[in-house]
Amino acid sequence: MNHPNRFNDKVVIVTGAAQGIGRGVALRVAAEGGTVLAVDRSDIVNEVLAEITGSGGKAAAFQADLETFAGAQAVMAECLEKFKRIDVLINNVGGTIWAKPFEHYEELQIEAEIRRSLFPTLWCCRAVLPFMLKKKKGVIVNVSSVATRSIHRVPYAAAKGGVNALTASLAMEHANNGIRINATAP
Repeated sequence: MNHPNRFNDKVVIVTGAAQGIGRGVALRVAAEGGTVLAVDRSDIVNEVLAEITGSGGKAAAFQADLETFAGAQAVMAECLEKFKRIDVLINNVGGTIWAKPFEHYEELQIEAEIRRSLFPTLWCCRAVLPFMLKKKKGVIVNVSSVATRSIHRVPYAAAKGGVNALTASLAMEHANNGIRINATAP
């Protein structure tokens, strides 16, 4: 469904915007009137920027490693510098790196899966909250997964289960602060 004006006058950060779900979300937000900060660690995020601006949309691209808190802080600072506010944060970074029985994962592989699929959401929520609390307004959407109950993806399932817990806890913690926090599980 197309809602042409749904994001009019909204500044929306979309992480993991270079491809897949994040790319689709960034393009749709722009098509529905939003100003998009498309974020990814890959430089192909600039192709998404070109597509948005080429069709008359408003956007900027920013490269950051969201597996670090410093990367998440840099994203929020960039958005505030370019657009002066943050209305919506869509946390989409994540994805299975390996799919195999849990007993075959090495220690560093487990840590890498958690770093990729939990920490970007955790860090971005932490980095954006001071700005949303100051305004007493904002929306955070965390992309989880139906794979929280699956086989051969235990570390990824654990990370996305963490996203679900983070989302529920933050939603309760900030319900009275004008900040709406939800998750979707494609």
